[in-house]
Amino acid sequence: MNDEKSSQNIEKIVQKAQLGHHPSLELLYDLFFNKIFRYVAFKVAPDQVEDLVADIFLKMLKNIKKYKNNQNATFSAWIYRLARNHIIDFYRKKKEILGSELEDENLFLEIEDQEDLPDTRLLKNDELDIIKNEIEKLSPNSREILQLKFFDDLSNKEISEITGKSEGNIRIIQLRALKTLREKLF
Repeated sequence: MNDEKSSQNIEKIVQKAQLGHHPSLELLYDLFFNKIFRYVAFKVAPDQVEDLVADIFLKMLKNIKKYKNNQNATFSAWIYRLARNHIIDFYRKKKEILGSELEDENLFLEIEDQEDLPDTRLLKNDELDIIKNEIEKLSPNSREILQLKFFDDLSNKEISEITGKSEGNIRIIQLRALKTLREKLF
């Protein structure tokens, strides 16, 4: 979905959805559900994922008319930003309810459908555990950027739009995180 032709097609679907075309809304849901679900699953406890994803898509429906296509923000980045902000709000509310500091949730919970990730099919479970443990030791910022880049297959530009960081900063964070992982794993 990262190539320009697919982005153009998505923008056409979004334009129809903004006019209330229900099949276009359903198509957007189908195109982005698994990606947003996986993104949320890396950030919250398993029992919270479905509710949060449902809330995110409700927000998408309510706010899709506010989305404006421009060269700096694709729809993909817009919906990930919506998801990211919703998760931040979720933790803020949770913190207020608990009245104490929350520990950072595990961003890399069990990866579902590991067979879908090409390299993980070849790794043994214990090797995966070692890799996941090392990823968990990275800062939350680094984990999120690696997830968006390598699990969600987003471009640095899209990650920049989602996180509010510059593309140069995204590249630096990626390089440092990968260097750290390489040093610890190899």
